[in-house]
Amino acid sequence: MKRYFANWANGFLDGARAMRALPRLVVGMIAVELMQHAIEIHIGFFSSDRAVRKAASLEPVRMALAWPKMFATWGLAFFAIRFVVLDHAGAALRVPALAWRRYAGVVVFQLVPALAIVYAEPILVALGVVPTAQAVIGWRSVFGLGQQLVEPLLLLWFVNAAIGTTGFAPVKSARATGWWYVAVVPMVFLTRFAFSAGHYAFNRYAAGQPAGVTWGMLALDAVLVSIMVVMIAAVQVRAARFVAERREVRMLAEGARGVAVV
Repeated sequence: MKRYFANWANGFLDGARAMRALPRLVVGMIAVELMQHAIEIHIGFFSSDRAVRKAASLEPVRMALAWPKMFATWGLAFFAIRFVVLDHAGAALRVPALAWRRYAGVVVFQLVPALAIVYAEPILVALGVVPTAQAVIGWRSVFGLGQQLVEPLLLLWFVNAAIGTTGFAPVKSARATGWWYVAVVPMVFLTRFAFSAGHYAFNRYAAGQPAGVTWGMLALDAVLVSIMVVMIAAVQVRAARFVAERREVRMLAEGARGVAVV
């Protein structure tokens, strides 16, 4: 048990090292998040009036910027995984073609529930369901929570895809994880939950505040989002390594050209 928690804690140390090694990517993520917040403030998303906030949440300009933010998030996670595994910033940034191709599958896996969550209301209407608040929350919860519960089965795939090996497709990753899934779920899920709770709190309590307070909270939120992305990626690598060690297999099942097998 002590080794389990030490492994988890070391994930955060790995994340801190990744942030120091990839400062431009981290700052870029902060800039994207701040840009979104600037637009949200402009359209009234943080107004003290609940009706104004509701209308602002559906503004096309806000929805349009959500997608560059999502891809920036996935991109930062991709390079964070590469750095944590390869332990070299230059190597992390030199991405083989196979890694781009394989990680595109990971992005698609994350994109599908994101689409379902963002476009919950029109999807429910298309399915003939009245998009009440309860129905929308239920729909989003199914896809959001479902994705987070499935992810721990696929971490070996995530890591191998990001590095650019041919090992561990999704099904093989899930099979290799097996019952160790029970051990890695808390590691990944609670890490994400803790940071997400902070992200939610900053956004919730920024609404209706004086401009200076709102901007201060949202600036902190932008920094938190970047930290969250890197830390979750680092913990995912630790969780994948934990599973590989327990299964007595290499985390990188098949080495790509120029990549050491771990």
